[in-house]
Amino acid sequence: MLQHLFALEADTNISLQQQIKQKLIEAITHGYFPAGSKMPSSRKLAEQLDVARNTVVFAYQQLTDEGYLISKERSGIYVSENLNARFEYSAKVQPSKEQCHWSTRIKPIDKSKSLPPYPDNWQEYPYPFLAGQFDLTLFPVNPWRECSRLTMNINEINTWANDSGSQDDLFLIEEIRTKVLPRRGIFAEPEEILITIGSQQGLYLLSELLLNQQTLLAMEEPGYSGMRKLAEHRGAAVDLVDVDNKGIMVEEINNHVDAVYTTPSHQVPTAVTLSQTRREQLIAKANEHDFVIIEDDYECEANFVSNPHPAIKSLDSQGRVIYLSSFSKVVAPGLRIGYMVASAEFIKAARNLRSLSVRHPPANNQRTMALFISLGYYDTVMRKINQTLQQRWQELREALNHYLPTQIVTSHSVGGSACWIKGPKHLNSQEFATQAAKKGILIESVTRYYGKQNKPERYFRLGVSSIEVGKIRPGVELLAQIFRQNQDAEVESLPLQAQPLAAEQLADFLANCEFIGRTVFGEPYRIKLSADGKMQGWEGHHNEKTDTGQWWLEGNTWYRQWKNWSYGEVLGFNIAVQGKQIFWLRNDKLVDSAFFTKKSPQSTPPSMLGLTKTP
Repeated sequence: MLQHLFALEADTNISLQQQIKQKLIEAITHGYFPAGSKMPSSRKLAEQLDVARNTVVFAYQQLTDEGYLISKERSGIYVSENLNARFEYSAKVQPSKEQCHWSTRIKPIDKSKSLPPYPDNWQEYPYPFLAGQFDLTLFPVNPWRECSRLTMNINEINTWANDSGSQDDLFLIEEIRTKVLPRRGIFAEPEEILITIGSQQGLYLLSELLLNQQTLLAMEEPGYSGMRKLAEHRGAAVDLVDVDNKGIMVEEINNHVDAVYTTPSHQVPTAVTLSQTRREQLIAKANEHDFVIIEDDYECEANFVSNPHPAIKSLDSQGRVIYLSSFSKVVAPGLRIGYMVASAEFIKAARNLRSLSVRHPPANNQRTMALFISLGYYDTVMRKINQTLQQRWQELREALNHYLPTQIVTSHSVGGSACWIKGPKHLNSQEFATQAAKKGILIESVTRYYGKQNKPERYFRLGVSSIEVGKIRPGVELLAQIFRQNQDAEVESLPLQAQPLAAEQLADFLANCEFIGRTVFGEPYRIKLSADGKMQGWEGHHNEKTDTGQWWLEGNTWYRQWKNWSYGEVLGFNIAVQGKQIFWLRNDKLVDSAFFTKKSPQSTPPSMLGLTKTP
C-alpha cells in the first residue's frame, strides 16, 4: 500500500505537492520504483494518499521536467531508464574493529560553557524570559517576502549568482555605509566594511588576526563568554575588568593590553550602557597606550529612557576601533548577516582570511538585505521592534518593582531586551532556574558570563524579546512565589528599634506625610499623602513618571490604591517607624522601606483621625 510509503505530514510548512515529490524521488533512488518501471496512475495514487488528483499531477509533471519520469503517449508514466548510472550504489561497507582514533587527532574545543542555558523546546514553555531569542510574531513576513521575490528577478539574479570571488554585495555595502552607520555616528568608506556571517564570524576573524599567546585582551567581567572562549582558543591572556552602572571601568584597564573588547550599548549580560564620559576616556587611553578597541555594538538602538550614545567608533581618529554589528536583532538570528567596520588595511586582511573558509556570505541573502534597507523596511521594522521591546521592558520593570521590591536589585539600564538581577545572598541561580523551569518559567543563570574561578551564584537575567507582554506579569508573580516558597529564603528583618504603629497613631502620622525611596532599579520615587485620603507619586530623576491614588485605614492596616502604578491593585500594609525611616510589612514580613518627612499639617478633618474607609 503506497500510503505507508508516502507518509505525509500535516504539521509542516512543506506543501503536499512538494512532500509527494520528495517521497517519489526517495522511492525511485532506493529502487522501490526501478528504472523503466511503470508508475501508478495519478488517479490511483491520489485516491490512496487521499489528496486531490491535481496535486499528484503537478508532482509528476515536475519530476518529468527534471528527468526522473518520462510520459509515454497512451501508455502512462514511467521511471526514466537513464537513471541507472546516476543511482548505482556499491554494497555497504561493514565497519572494521580497527577504527581511526579521531580523539588523538582533533584539537579539543570545550563548547560546554558556550551552550545556550535553555532547552531546545523553549518556545513550549509558558514564560520564556530569554534574552536575544527570536520572536516569530515580530518577523517582517511580507516585507522580507517582497524583497526575496525581487531578488529572484532575472536582472537581480545576474548581479548575485555569478562568482564574485571574496567581494561582498556592493549594494548592501552602500546601504550600510549611507543609511545604517550614520545613525551611530560612523562615516566609513566602502573598503572599510566587511560583511560577515553574523557578528560571531567577525569576532572569530579578528581573534585569528589579533590574538596569540603573546597578546593580552581586556574584557568586561561579567562579559560575553563567546569572546572569552575565542581568546582561550588562541592562547591569549585575558584581563578581566569589572563593570559598574556606567559600564566597563576604564581606569582599571591595564595600560599594557593589546586590545579591549567591550559591549557598550547594552553590556552583555548586565544591560548597562557605557557612559559618554567613559567612551571618551576609553578612546583617549587607547590612543595614549596604543591598543585596539573591539566594539561589539549589541542592541545599539534599543534605548527607552534616553537617546543612544554615538558609537565609540565615531570618536576614532586613529583608526584603532573595530566595530561589529548585526541585523539579527531586526530580522532574525537565522539570517546570519553581520558587518565589520575597521581600517581598510584590517578589512583587507580579514577578507583574505574569510576567503579561506567561505568566499563571502550568501550573495542572494546580501542582496535581499540590501533591498530590505533601501525600500525603507529596515527603519520601519526597527521602530516596531523597539516599540514592542519598550512595552515589554517597562512591563517587566513594573512587575519586578511590584512583586519583588526588597528581595532583588537590578542594574541601572536605560533599555535593551533584558534585566540583570542580583538576588538575595542565599540564592543559587542554577537551582533557582531549575525550580522556575518546573513551573514553566525559563530564566537565565549567568555564571557562564564570568571568567573568574569564584563565580557569584546570586545573579540571574530576565529577557523580554521572546515573551509576550501579557505573560510578563503572571510570570514574575509566579517567580515571586518561588522566592517565598524557598525555605532557605533570606528575609530582611525589621530593625529592633522600629516601632509598629497602632490604629490610633496611623491617621495622625500618615496625614501630610511624604515617603522618599528608591525602586528596585535604583530610581528615586516620592509619595505624598494628603489628609483627605488623596495620594500623589513621582518616579525618576526628573519626575518622568507620575500617578495619583487614594489611601485609607482599616484597623491597624494602611491600604493604598494607585490609578496606574502597581496595576491599580488594592494593597494593605502594617507600618513601623524608626527615626526618619518607615517600614511596610505584610504578614509580619518586611516588604519595603523608605525615609519620610512630615509636611506642615493643613486643617485635618476630624474624620481622618479615626479613618475607616473603603475606596
